[in-house]
Amino acid sequence: MDRFREMRVFLAVADERSFVAAARRLNVSPPTATRAVAALEERIGTPLLARTTRRVSLTAAGERYLEDCRRILAELAEMEESAAGTRLIPRGERKPG
Repeated sequence: MDRFREMRVFLAVADERSFVAAARRLNVSPPTATRAVAALEERIGTPLLARTTRRVSLTAAGERYLEDCRRILAELAEMEESAAGTRLIPRGERKPG
């Protein structure tokens, strides 16, 4: 799974406070969501979420990382929209008709 996808899963889990709800929102299985966050935490080397049988909450590192994820994913969406928009801008001069 690529880093951006892992970040999107982490963001969904943090927003929903639930792996199951996040998986449902993203249309993936709960184990896929769990593996994505676990891979992210392993790569970073710190837990981002505190898990109990009843709830999921952010660690201090998770809170900082969540804000960075929001910013990065928003910038990525803006970049993609900007690039797609350049295709749609008419080029050249229009001759009066």
